[in-house]
Amino acid sequence: MLRKTFILWSAIFVGAMGLLSPVVHAQDKEAPKVALVLSGGGARGFSHVGVIKVLHELGIKVDIVTGTSMGAMVGGGYASGYSIEQMREIILSVNWDEMFAPRPDRSEINWRKRQDDFKGLSDSEMGFTPEGIKVATSVVPAQRLETFLRQVTRHVSSVDDLTQLAIPFAAIATDLDNGEAVVMQKDVTLAEAMRASMSVPGAFPPVPRKGRYLVDGGLAQNLPVEQARAMGADIIIAVNAGTPLGKAQDIHSIAGIAGQVVGILTERNVDASKAQLGPDDILITTQLQEFTAADFKKADQIIAAGEKSAREHISELKRLAVSQQAFNQWNVARESAVVTPPAHQIASVRVQDLQTVNPQSVIEEAGLDISKPVTEDELERAAARVWASSDFTLVPYQFEPGPNGTQTLVWQPTEKPWGYNTLRIGGKLSTDFNQEHTFTFLLAHTMQWVNRWGGEWRNEAQIGKQSYFSTSFYQPLGLNSPFFVMPEIRYDSERYDWYDDSGRALATIKNRSTEVKVSLGMEFSDDFVATVGGGWIDATSEVSVGLRSQYEGVDDRAMFAEMTLRYDTLDNINFPTKGFYLNAEARRYDDLEYSTDPSVSDYSVEAILPIDWGDGWVSVLNARRGASSIPSRYALGGLFNMSGAYYGRYNGSDIFFGNLILYKRLKNVDVLGFPLYVGGSAEFTRVKEDSDTEYAPNEDWGQWKKAGSVFVATNTIFGPMYLALGRTSDQDSAVYFFWGRPYQ
Repeated sequence: MLRKTFILWSAIFVGAMGLLSPVVHAQDKEAPKVALVLSGGGARGFSHVGVIKVLHELGIKVDIVTGTSMGAMVGGGYASGYSIEQMREIILSVNWDEMFAPRPDRSEINWRKRQDDFKGLSDSEMGFTPEGIKVATSVVPAQRLETFLRQVTRHVSSVDDLTQLAIPFAAIATDLDNGEAVVMQKDVTLAEAMRASMSVPGAFPPVPRKGRYLVDGGLAQNLPVEQARAMGADIIIAVNAGTPLGKAQDIHSIAGIAGQVVGILTERNVDASKAQLGPDDILITTQLQEFTAADFKKADQIIAAGEKSAREHISELKRLAVSQQAFNQWNVARESAVVTPPAHQIASVRVQDLQTVNPQSVIEEAGLDISKPVTEDELERAAARVWASSDFTLVPYQFEPGPNGTQTLVWQPTEKPWGYNTLRIGGKLSTDFNQEHTFTFLLAHTMQWVNRWGGEWRNEAQIGKQSYFSTSFYQPLGLNSPFFVMPEIRYDSERYDWYDDSGRALATIKNRSTEVKVSLGMEFSDDFVATVGGGWIDATSEVSVGLRSQYEGVDDRAMFAEMTLRYDTLDNINFPTKGFYLNAEARRYDDLEYSTDPSVSDYSVEAILPIDWGDGWVSVLNARRGASSIPSRYALGGLFNMSGAYYGRYNGSDIFFGNLILYKRLKNVDVLGFPLYVGGSAEFTRVKEDSDTEYAPNEDWGQWKKAGSVFVATNTIFGPMYLALGRTSDQDSAVYFFWGRPYQ
């Protein structure tokens, strides 16, 4: 009887142990290692956060994380200790428009770069080097991405072996030379690993590392199952958020074809990775049919979609859960890694490996006070200031040990690969679909760092409706000095028709001038600059076609002195929403022969004031006032400059002009990814000749004239484009297509 009882209880015990064995196994020290594998996919990769949220709810402890591209960013953040809510907040707080902007924010660049905006010059440069012509290798500079990744990984910035993170981690990049997968794990920081894995070819520049150039890991292993196995994974949870291939009949652009080719390469390596998944592994394909890789502003919806997709696999995932106590202990230890790093006590600063730019300018531009501890935030702002100088494509930094527990800050700025002898282009194009078709085309050649004080030689040549050539030399009076001297030679030529009160052209006027001047200036800030100077001018104004008897003309030369003030805080010159612009110029001539006054003065003032009313509505007030000793110096006509009238319809030497533009940016509406605006303008002017002049083209010269327009517009990477209808109080009207900045 005793023996039977023993056998019975033994059977019950063994059976019970068999039933409990999965749970005991999951909690045992010899439990299988669970790896989380996260794919790339651009904005679609935000869905990984939703998947991880479900894993936490179920109590699944992750032992290994691998990721590619956006999967590297989310996976690296998780492996370094961030909570689900922290990752979500970080993603939602990013200004993605700023992240992918082709240059620094306008408030960060100097006054000369801001002045280029008014000329319509492109942001991209072409460089002339001893090896030939070179251009930028990417559309988006990497500095903002570099800064962002440094910010979110600063708590583990001292870790250069990513197996030592709270969860062992590896990111995948691709060798640009041979297409091989490169594992970013040893002798690399988390920020460096993320950036290499996220460097989409053509969008971000390749990352140089140990003699290689690395780009987005999606080209080699978009779903890095292989690396997870190599790190000892027994069970894999693979999350694929990659973008599915499009249909050939739906592809209608070069960009679309290029994207499809990349997609084909990516899908092939994803298929190869999926083939390595075993029966115990779990594949979650996030359902993101509504979203594209570029939908960065839909992050919240994408995260929710990832969560929903993961919940469809709960029955499979539950078997990997550990006890609540074990999970909480593990997760508390993981999240404890996220702590604010201490400030740096910097003993010295060094700038590494510069060939053209003066290294001392980097230190002075950074403006760090190393007499006290320096925080990471201060370092990142300093790096942003150096980058905004436009001398470098990237401004990273690192620390080396210093004496007595201090550190040496080492700036490692990357000089522009296309050099400092560059060419930029710009221009405008306008048609009223009737009689007036105008254009301007501008070339700007710049040689930077001509000397150690940062001297800059600029040559500009513009042809078209308003043509000019100028050559100038900007010379700071010391390295990073606010004082500068700038000699300049300039030739201007302009033609426009001269109209009577019925709108009939009487003649074509041609104005020409040649100036030689020298200015002494002071930069009070990047926003405000003032100059004083003097020079010599040779000016002519004559009738080239038409009734010469009605136009007196000018042919004179004189010395002059001048003063200018420029204040500019506009956030955008095409569709501004905040800031203010003021440009004032005053000039005094000596002994102009045609004038009854031996000393004659000119002046002009222009102001721009935008007001953001909220909900996408913005108004922009533009006002100009000027008086000149040269007849017909000012000419108006065209879109937003008396819309509906031909250029030159209103002209004279004394002008007051104003316009009020109201526009709205349409929500969730774009043109090929660019914002769409609708709006209208009200314009008014009074133009007349100086009182000493006895001729006038019409009887109501000097009276107030009015005009207005309605328009739709978009702001593209090639500049703004407008389709508009304008009409004047003189019953002139026109339909416009305009590319470029329409203001004078």
